Amino acid sequence: MRTLVPMAKLLALLTIAVSFVACADKDHAPAQAPEQAASEIHPRYVSILPNATEILFALGAGDNVVGATRYCDRPKEALKVPRVGGMLDVSVEAVLAQKPDVVIGSPTVLAGRLVKLLSASGTKLVPLYFETIDDLKRGIHEIGQAISKEKEASDMLATLEKDLKTLDGRAKLLEGNPIKVLMIVGRSPLVVAGKTSFLGSLMDMMGVQNVVDADKLTFPTWSFEQVLQSAPDVVINGMVGASDLQSVLAGAGVEAAKSGRYVSEVNLAILRPGPETVLGAIELADAIKSVYQANPPTKEVAE
Repeated sequence: MRTLVPMAKLLALLTIAVSFVACADKDHAPAQAPEQAASEIHPRYVSILPNATEILFALGAGDNVVGATRYCDRPKEALKVPRVGGMLDVSVEAVLAQKPDVVIGSPTVLAGRLVKLLSASGTKLVPLYFETIDDLKRGIHEIGQAISKEKEASDMLATLEKDLKTLDGRAKLLEGNPIKVLMIVGRSPLVVAGKTSFLGSLMDMMGVQNVVDADKLTFPTWSFEQVLQSAPDVVINGMVGASDLQSVLAGAGVEAAKSGRYVSEVNLAILRPGPETVLGAIELADAIKSVYQANPPTKEVAE
């Protein structure tokens, strides 16, 4: 005669069987991959150089910039980045608080206690100078490598080379001597861009003559008498908020200012080497040639 199993006992046996199968499946299931480190998913960069900040944003890494200097004002999105001090008076504590994966700064700043603490945490350090076009090229390349944006950096360098070719001789005259140019970058006293400055090198590339040619200083101070003696064909205002400079120079007898051979403002990108610098220099070369040709100096003034 068939023995019937009580319903309660049957349910208990089924529960045990299901639990056994579940445990067996768990034992043979493939191990789950460990979660990626947060820094690998969203790496964190601190820039202690305005030039580097511009490059990081131009390479598409702006969202990863978690620290910048008070001078990092371009692009405008960089103004939202937490400040870590200036380019020389860096707050070590502010940098460390951002837990950066990469820190970019000048060799002078990336030294001492800051380097010791960052190196201990495994942070990658990228020391760079930005004083010449070659420095700019090197900076783009090394930043691209440091943040795994080699393709973007290569594209940026290709564009830069193309722009440099466009700038070459851009403000040259078809005949005669080159346009004599004076660029003023400071006021009280007057500070001018020397031949050895980055701005001086841009003027050389565009094919004009910098009247500060004989001075070996990068940005020497000049008197109004020196400006008059240099007899520039064109004067450039390389400052922000100096709208009365032309009238001041004209009042001092500077012929270029009196005759309107004066560039009242420049693209701020030319004031420090960065991704948009050469484009700004092309604009400036066109402006120099335009104001010169609109009212060329007389032979007496030119001499």
